[in-house]
Amino acid sequence: MVRASGFSRRIAALAAATFLSAGAPAVAQIATYPVADAAKDADLVARGEYLAKAADCMPCHTGDKAKPFAGGLGLNTPFGMIYSPNITSDRSTGIGLWTYEQFVNAVRNGIRKDGAYLYPAMPFDAYTEISDDDMKALWAFVRRIPPIPNTPPANGLEFPFNVRLGMLAWRELFFQNARFVPNAAKSAEWNRGAYLVNALGHCSDCHTPRNIMGATKGKAHFLGADVDGFWAPDIATDALMKDGWTVDTLSVFLKTGSAPAKTSVFGPMAEVVHDSLGFLTDADRAAIVTYLFDSPRPADVPAPQAASPLPAAVYTRASALYVDNCAVCHMDKGAGRGDTVPALAGNPAVVAVEPYNIIMAVLGGLPTGGTYGAMPSFAGRLDDRQIADLANYVRTSWGNTAAPNVTASMVASWRATTHVPDYGTQAADAFTCPDVGGAPGSDGPDPKAVAALSAMMAGGQHSIPMMVDAYKAASGSAGSGTVVDALTAAYCPVVAKSDAPTWQKYAELRRFTLQTALEVSRRTITGPVDSQPIAWALPVGPGLVLKEPKSLVGKLACPADDGKAVPADLSAAATKLLGAPKPPMAGDAISTLATTLYQQNPKAPPADVANALIAAYCRVVVAEPNTTVADQNELLNGFAGQAVQALQLLPPRKVVVEVPTKPAAPAPAPAAAPVPAKKK
Repeated sequence: MVRASGFSRRIAALAAATFLSAGAPAVAQIATYPVADAAKDADLVARGEYLAKAADCMPCHTGDKAKPFAGGLGLNTPFGMIYSPNITSDRSTGIGLWTYEQFVNAVRNGIRKDGAYLYPAMPFDAYTEISDDDMKALWAFVRRIPPIPNTPPANGLEFPFNVRLGMLAWRELFFQNARFVPNAAKSAEWNRGAYLVNALGHCSDCHTPRNIMGATKGKAHFLGADVDGFWAPDIATDALMKDGWTVDTLSVFLKTGSAPAKTSVFGPMAEVVHDSLGFLTDADRAAIVTYLFDSPRPADVPAPQAASPLPAAVYTRASALYVDNCAVCHMDKGAGRGDTVPALAGNPAVVAVEPYNIIMAVLGGLPTGGTYGAMPSFAGRLDDRQIADLANYVRTSWGNTAAPNVTASMVASWRATTHVPDYGTQAADAFTCPDVGGAPGSDGPDPKAVAALSAMMAGGQHSIPMMVDAYKAASGSAGSGTVVDALTAAYCPVVAKSDAPTWQKYAELRRFTLQTALEVSRRTITGPVDSQPIAWALPVGPGLVLKEPKSLVGKLACPADDGKAVPADLSAAATKLLGAPKPPMAGDAISTLATTLYQQNPKAPPADVANALIAAYCRVVVAEPNTTVADQNELLNGFAGQAVQALQLLPPRKVVVEVPTKPAAPAPAPAAAPVPAKKK
C-alpha cells in the first residue's frame, strides 16, 4: 500500500523512514518487562491494546491489512519512497528481540535501537508525554502481537535527507523530553482530554501547520494544515464554535464519523475515526470534546479571509452546474437530505480556510460514512474550470462565507495526483453511448438486434422481460452479460435524446441496467437463492445486485441456517463476525462487515458474502424486542442495501483457474527376485 503525502507535511513525511526501525542489528536477548509475572497480566495487555488504538499505531504500521502491525506502509514523498517497519513480535523482521528500555527510548525519546535518531514523523514529540504506567501497558500489548515475518521494502531516500545527524539540530530546537503535567486549575475530565489529544492522539500532527524543518508551529496550535491533499481543519475552540459544532454533534462525529445534518468524515480523518477514535470509551471521547471546547487559544490566529461575491458570469454558469450535478442530492439550497446526504450550507468541510476538501470530494468521490451514502466522482464529467466554479459557488452560497479561492490550476494539480476510485458511478464519465460494432454471431452484442431493440424502446416499449426475450430470440445463445450490455446499449440513445438534466439521464440508465441485470439473473439462477422472500443478493457475472423483498410489510421469514441458502462455513463466519449488534447499525459499520467477510473468504462469491450477512442479521432483527413487523422489514432492507452496495464498490476478484496436474506415471513394479535352484 502506498500513501501520498501532502505538501505542507513533506518534511514530516520524511520521518516515517524508520518509525520504530527494526533494521538495526539483532541483539541476542529476549525482550524483558519490568513487572513481575506480566505474561499473566491479561488486564494490562488489554489496556495496552486500548492505548495502542488511542495512539493510532496500527494504521501507520500496516501496509497489508492481512498483516497488521507488520509494516510496509509506503509514503510517497518528494524525497523518495519510505516504508513503515514491522513492529510485531517476530524476532527476525520485527521487534521480538527488543527490550522494554529500547521500546521506551524509541517511542518517547525518538532514539532507535542502534542509537540513531528517528525522524519526527514518528510522533515521539507527542508520545514523550505518555505516562510510565501507560508505556508499560503498551509494551505488554506490543510484545504479544503475533509474529508476522515481513521485511518491508528498503527506503529510497535521496541525499541529504538520508543523513540522520541533521536530526541533532532539530531535536535541540524543537524537542523536549517531558511527561504530561496536569493543569491543577482544570477538571479531571479536561486533563484526561488534554492527555488523549496531545500525547496519545497526537492530534497536532495533522491539525497544526509545520515550519520548514517539519516541526509543528506552537503558536499556530490546531489552526489547520494540509494532509495528503486534504485540509485538516482548524479545531481550536473558537473555530469549533464558529463552525456550529456542539458537544453532542462533535461527540457523535468522533464516534461514528458523521454528524447528522452537518458533515461526514473523509480523507485521512476517516482512518482515525475507523481505527482509533471509534474504539474509545464514551467517557474518553467526552473528555476529548471537553478539552477541545476549552483548549488554550493559539497565539497566531490569522485574520479571517474576506468572502467576496462571485462575478455575475461565474455565478450564472456555476449555479447551472450545481443544478445539473448536485441539487438532486444536496437540494437546491444546499440543505442536504437529513441523515442520508450531508448539507453543504454551513458544512465545516466546505467553509474551511483552504478549499482542498471540497476539491478532493468532487474529484475522488466519497465512500459511505455513518448514515451518509457514497458520493460518486465527477472527475470525468467536469473539467478543471467547472470544478473551480462549482466549488467557489458552494463556498459562497446559502450563508457560507468562505473565500472563493479555488482556481482551475489548483484543481488541475489535485487532479494530477488524485486517484479516482472505482466507486465513481456513471457520473464520473462523459455521457457517451457505446458504439456496438461487430457482426451477428460475433462476441459482444448483436448490432442489428440492438438497433431493433432501440427502435422498440423509442416507440414506447419499456418491458424489460419482453425485450430480454426479443434479444435472446434474435441473437441465439447470448450469455447473461451480453444480454445486459445489449439492452443497455439499446436504451442509451433513447435516454440521451431526452430533455432531462444530465444527472437524471445517468440515474435512469443506471436504474435500467440494474433492473435488466436482475431480470437476467432471475432466469439463470434457480433454487433457494431466488426463492427467498426477503431482500437477497443475486450474482451478476463477477458482481451482484439486490433483489427486492416480496413484501415490505410481511412477517420476516429468515432462511434456515442449514447450509442450503448460504454455505454453512460462510454462514458461521458471518454470524461470528456480526456478533449481537443493537439495531439499527450505522452504514459504515455494515460496509466494514461486508468488506471484512469478503476479504476473509477469498473464494466466496460476493453474493454469498452479502447473503450470509443478510441471513445472520435477519435473525438478529427478528429477535429484537419491541419492534413491529414494519420496523423489522425496514431494518433488514436497509442493512441488505448497504451490504450489497459495499460489495458492489469493491473491485472484482480475479478468477483463478486451477489446472489439474497430470497424474504421475505409476512406478514400475520391482523386478522379481531370482528363485534359487533346488538342490538335487
